[in-house]
Amino acid sequence: MKEINAVGTPNATEDVFHHIPPGRERAPFLRYIRINLPRLTKALLLIVVAVIGGTAVAVALSDHLPFPGAGFALWAVAALAAVYLALGLCTRMRIWDYGSLVATVAVLVYVGGLFGDAPYVWNGASVELAACWNTMMLASVAYWVLNWAINYGMIVAWPDDQGFTD
Repeated sequence: MKEINAVGTPNATEDVFHHIPPGRERAPFLRYIRINLPRLTKALLLIVVAVIGGTAVAVALSDHLPFPGAGFALWAVAALAAVYLALGLCTRMRIWDYGSLVATVAVLVYVGGLFGDAPYVWNGASVELAACWNTMMLASVAYWVLNWAINYGMIVAWPDDQGFTD
């Protein structure tokens, strides 16, 4: 069994081998990618959620709803995004995992539209509306990727900091 190597950690108390799988000498490759831009990451997360909410509003205000009851679902996405943005802009709470709820609901609405009458050009929607519809889904996937990177430790969102000591 390896002894704990705590050199270079705060107060020399953290195990630096924590992410190395048993029987291996190195951590997985993505563990070595660390980007410490917490305020920029927070702004990016808020912008992505604002895009999700804005595109949901644009589709909800159109005359081409993707399925019966989609108006309510799209306004729910917009309301969740507004609450998320208010909390993200006005507090220091670490709410980044809750943004995945906004992204998940938006993707569920998108999937519902695939089984309904989604606003695509070949279904009679304008190019702009089809772009909003697809952007809502793509921004949701982008949020999932950013949230995964935060939880994996590759990036950090304010008020946290990676606290580089080396």
